[in-house]
Amino acid sequence: MANIQSNKKNSKENSKKEPPLISAQKVNKINRYIYLLILVAGFIIYGNTLTNDYAVDDCMVITNNAFTQKGVAGIAYIFMYDTFIGQEFSDNPDKTPQQLAEESKIVAGGRYRPLSVVTFALEISLFGNKITNPELEKAYLGNPFVSHLINLILYVLTTCLLFKILSTLFPLKNYPKWFLSLPFIATFLFLCHPIHTEAIANIKGRDEIMTLLGALGALWFSIQYCKKEKPYLLLLSGVCLFLGLLSKENAITFLAVIPISLYLFLEKKLKKIFITFIPLFAATLVFLFIRGLVLGFSNPPYVTHEILNDPFIYASFSEKYATVFYTLWLYFKLLFFSHPLTHDYYPVQIEIINFANPKAFIPLLIYLFLTVYAIYGVLKSSKVQKFSSSNIVSFSIWFFLLPLSVVSNLFFSVGTFMNERFVFISSIGFCIFLAWLFVVIIPKLIKNNNLSRPIIITCLTAILCLYAAKTISRNRDWKNDYVLSTTDVKTSSNSARCNRFAGQDIFLKAKLIKNDVTKQEKLFEQAIYYLKKSVELYPGGKYSDALLLLSNVYFTNNDFANSLKYYAKCLSYDNHLHEAIHIVIPVVANKIDVALSQNESKSSPQEILDACDELLQVAPELGDIIYLKASIAGRYLRDLSHSIQWFEEANAIENFEKTGQFYKDMGTAYALNKDYETALFYMLKSADLDGSDFRIHAKIAAIYNLLGDSKNFKKHLAIVQEKENK
Repeated sequence: MANIQSNKKNSKENSKKEPPLISAQKVNKINRYIYLLILVAGFIIYGNTLTNDYAVDDCMVITNNAFTQKGVAGIAYIFMYDTFIGQEFSDNPDKTPQQLAEESKIVAGGRYRPLSVVTFALEISLFGNKITNPELEKAYLGNPFVSHLINLILYVLTTCLLFKILSTLFPLKNYPKWFLSLPFIATFLFLCHPIHTEAIANIKGRDEIMTLLGALGALWFSIQYCKKEKPYLLLLSGVCLFLGLLSKENAITFLAVIPISLYLFLEKKLKKIFITFIPLFAATLVFLFIRGLVLGFSNPPYVTHEILNDPFIYASFSEKYATVFYTLWLYFKLLFFSHPLTHDYYPVQIEIINFANPKAFIPLLIYLFLTVYAIYGVLKSSKVQKFSSSNIVSFSIWFFLLPLSVVSNLFFSVGTFMNERFVFISSIGFCIFLAWLFVVIIPKLIKNNNLSRPIIITCLTAILCLYAAKTISRNRDWKNDYVLSTTDVKTSSNSARCNRFAGQDIFLKAKLIKNDVTKQEKLFEQAIYYLKKSVELYPGGKYSDALLLLSNVYFTNNDFANSLKYYAKCLSYDNHLHEAIHIVIPVVANKIDVALSQNESKSSPQEILDACDELLQVAPELGDIIYLKASIAGRYLRDLSHSIQWFEEANAIENFEKTGQFYKDMGTAYALNKDYETALFYMLKSADLDGSDFRIHAKIAAIYNLLGDSKNFKKHLAIVQEKENK
């Protein structure tokens, strides 16, 4: 019994002993292993993105960006204009970039993020291949494999730099096991976290990676200056932050992140911290000056009064900020449990709420507590040990809150409720906090090292494996536009925008099917379902983009009555579409006429006639539609009086182009109504406009014969015989 008690006592004492720390000599060797592990793990987790195509916003910066498509020759334009002007120039080649910059109405406030776009232009020059996209019926230069590979390499480099910084702030030699150190755990949580898929798997997300890489570079060189006091390190810190800002404006938050980091862990002398701040501030001023020259030194007078660019347009002041704190709560949820993920949080996927809702005031209290504790941690920092819990937790909170502040909608609108890529930088703070729980809190709770260590390793392994599995799975959703939109619409089922793009991508896929009518019909039905839902979700149903797509789907599927009705709705809701619809209406009217003659229309003549009336109520100047009505009334409904009436109405419209065929049809209607004099008048006009149509002379000859004019009858009959012989 005494031996048993003695053994228990020895075991208890051994469990309290701290294991030996990692020797300084082994640290460098371990670091090399960790960098290699980051590289291998990065390619395992994101390797399946390399076979993905372009998706979503890639069109704005690569495939449909006229500046990027020029390659190196377009770089000057990329630096000279708003990031979105290249896409507008591609869509409006008849205008100059300067004109488009003055007229631009894409996003209020403008976007100046040239550096990542420049890398795309360089890729086009070095690796671009001609790619034909049958869905869009256009070709462009690109190489998505190279683009995805570069994103992956940049992400791995960013993660390596993050580990280097954390292992400098929290040296590995202070830990008994390198794989149970805060730098290692935080870095691998960051590397594997599924919320990063939008930034990595979407090529356009390179701006997020590059801005973080530049900001971390600035932090690294600032740390090195505090250690070595070499002036060139200050210059390098400023250059890195400047490059980060050129990638995306979010890097500006490191003006606060860097001084706080230095104060908490390296340097208590405010003078030295101020010196490190000078090049960062100077770099920011230079960037803001250049940005101001390009975009203007104040926001443009145009403000986007449209819910998909201003989701709070119908919310009160209180509702706006209640909803903002609700989205801030959703970021917490996604960081802790990253399922389900989606690229679309547009209206009305996020509900507008007020502060009476716990979803608003509880997050408000949480964020107030975090802010107070973060400030407390800084104020307390000089009185506690460098690696105290208050310092680490304060550091993690600042790293979370500061980058999130500029994309939170708290201070200015970012054009959407939220996006997963918005917490790409802030997730570092979350990962540091989670690592602190594993490294500090769990061992304190489970004081037996022999017990706590297996628990920590098991939990960490499970979390990292789940993160990695979710990331790999989510990468597949970014395969292309079709896969992404049809996948995410199941999650973002209440997003008007996501439903619209799902309908659009299904429609494009349906158009490519040639020999399977049943499959094509099914896809058309799916496209119509999502587009109609998109319209229903949009306030007032005035979603012109979705309405226009609906009209195109119905038109392609030969349901002409519904097509014309949705054209009418488009025009009634959006005056900007008048010019575009005026251009396509002649083609639409001609196809309807042909389809009716070949019995291929899914709409009856009367249904089409009624739909024409709806369209003419909002656009009475559409002569082609009046002409279509006249043709339908005369040819299919045998209503000659209305047919002639509508022919005359169309003929009276100045902007309507009257062709030889129009006058021929008009003359035919009068002839059938036995008004041969008028019929002859329009037939002769038809012959003047289209002399190559010898059949018109046969009709003219027949009318002269009915009028008893044998001379002209023989004359035009001779013309017919002559042309027939030829």
